[in-house]
Amino acid sequence: VATRGEDTSSALSPIDDVEDNKERDYANLVQLMEEALCTRDSNRTNLVVGGLVQHIVQQWREAFCKSAITKFNCYFMLPFVDDFHRYLRGELHKVSEGAGGELSEIFDLAATRSALQQRVDELRSECTANKRLQEKFAMVAAMMRREQERTIQESLSGSR
Repeated sequence: VATRGEDTSSALSPIDDVEDNKERDYANLVQLMEEALCTRDSNRTNLVVGGLVQHIVQQWREAFCKSAITKFNCYFMLPFVDDFHRYLRGELHKVSEGAGGELSEIFDLAATRSALQQRVDELRSECTANKRLQEKFAMVAAMMRREQERTIQESLSGSR
């Protein structure tokens, strides 16, 4: 804010450190208002009035766009919202009677339980097969170590 004794040429520098454009514009507008109140410069008064008009027009545009979007969405979504509960109720009624087709499979707990049990059995058999394979690899590794130790001992005894 510039006072009467300060240089006013640097007082009109815009604020750039604010990240949001709205906040930056608002901060610049407040800065202009404060400077206009502190000085009696007609150019600054015109800048303030112009800034206020731009701010008001921008707010009107945003309010109009929000209103138009809301009305547009309501116009197209309202029939869906009105009919959705009837559709859902009808589909659930079909499922409860058993005529729902694929939807009845979703609620078939016995089939789901048997499928999960089968998957558990497959995973258990896979785990036991992996354990057997690990045991075979451990056995081969032990045989290779023994063979390596034997060849090292033979080479040491043969070199003496």
